[in-house]
Amino acid sequence: MFKKLERTAVPAVVIMALMAAETAQAQEVTTKVSGRVMLDWSIVDAENANMEWNATELRRLRLGVSGKIGDTVKYKVELNTNSSEDVNVEDAYLQWAPNGGSFNVKVGQFKTHNSLDELTSSRFITALERSAFTDAFEFNRRIGIAVNTSGDNYTLSAGVFGDNLSTTSPEEGRAASVRGTFTPINDDDILVHLGASLRLRNIGDTQSDIRYRQRPVSHIPSRIISTGRIAEKDTFYGVEAAAIAGNFWAAGEYGVTDADCTTCASDPSFNGMYVEAGAFLGGSRTYKGGKFNRPKVDNPITDGGMGAFSIFARYDTLDLTDTSVNGGAIDSVVLGVDWWPTKNTRVGINYFDTDADLGTSTSGLDSAFSALVSGSVTDENVSGFNMRVGFDF
Repeated sequence: MFKKLERTAVPAVVIMALMAAETAQAQEVTTKVSGRVMLDWSIVDAENANMEWNATELRRLRLGVSGKIGDTVKYKVELNTNSSEDVNVEDAYLQWAPNGGSFNVKVGQFKTHNSLDELTSSRFITALERSAFTDAFEFNRRIGIAVNTSGDNYTLSAGVFGDNLSTTSPEEGRAASVRGTFTPINDDDILVHLGASLRLRNIGDTQSDIRYRQRPVSHIPSRIISTGRIAEKDTFYGVEAAAIAGNFWAAGEYGVTDADCTTCASDPSFNGMYVEAGAFLGGSRTYKGGKFNRPKVDNPITDGGMGAFSIFARYDTLDLTDTSVNGGAIDSVVLGVDWWPTKNTRVGINYFDTDADLGTSTSGLDSAFSALVSGSVTDENVSGFNMRVGFDF
């Protein structure tokens, strides 16, 4: 299954392992092996394109090791593959917390500090696919160094980054990010989360300009709207809010990306947002460290129970049109039901309905949607079901 490992990832992982081994001398070392598997099945219908997709997909298959070296150093290295059969490095970092305190420094590859939905693990996100703006604005893992601190009711993280380990360009891009969260209410009855983040990003001199594009909720088919390659750098601003009250939760985010366009008469600004609400039966949503965490299952099937069930509704929108750029826009409604047999097992089904203004660019689009744009069709409706069986350990 594993065809290749990204060539640039191997030296970095080896170096990190050697650093950990050297640090580990005369220190107690703990090791934990972890993994996850997610199998997806999507049934999708595109009205104007007159296309149907019915496909299964290995969405994620990960294996990782993590642990502690002494009392102050943590480490993690995780590999991932999917239906492409390529293998890539996900997280690969060392984290040092002086005296085991709340302040720490992280070095290696990890995600930039942006978005509640993005930073929540794929195991615990609400919908099976994250909000449209998180993918369109490319919140990804990069090699960097970050400083993090937290208290009883806040978190604060800031970092500077190069590119992802898989990048082969001789001139890498750069980024900097910062995110802060605050929980003004956090007791046994209710939790309220507020947050904000910023990211500055610049491509390398030999890299292609930044392109903003997105799928219609499902990972199958490919992109339905795109700006084409237009920007050499951009700035993202985002705000977020969430609440958990017993078995109920609600969340929402709004983000804006200001693009420095190389060919536009004026620089465009794109935006996206979502709002959602949901409820658990036989369990509850949990929160830790500025993001949603593993749900609580009151009576798992391993103890003779029925597990937990969750339902949610989400409205999601993304607008990639401004000034002289007509990258299109999408508005989606997503309804979902999940069964959690145990806290480590999830069986989910999402229904989605997406209305799209297709814009004028065909850059990087699925061929079915590119044909519509080329034929001067201005809109499309895509609906269907995403289903997933997931397990982690």
